[in-house]
Amino acid sequence: MTVTDRLWRAEMRRVFGPDAVLLHGFGAERQGEPGTRLRTTFEARRNAIVAWRHVRRPAA
Repeated sequence: MTVTDRLWRAEMRRVFGPDAVLLHGFGAERQGEPGTRLRTTFEARRNAIVAWRHVRRPAA
């Protein structure tokens, strides 16, 4: 998850500037538009979080 988070944060900074995560990290902008690098990194990060949560608390 750490790698995907770093990639997403780097892409956020590239697109929105140095305070991107603080300003846009919880808004719709964090996802990016379909087909963009921002969307790709957002989806990879989201999938890594889901996998991490599953390992921490597997379904019964």
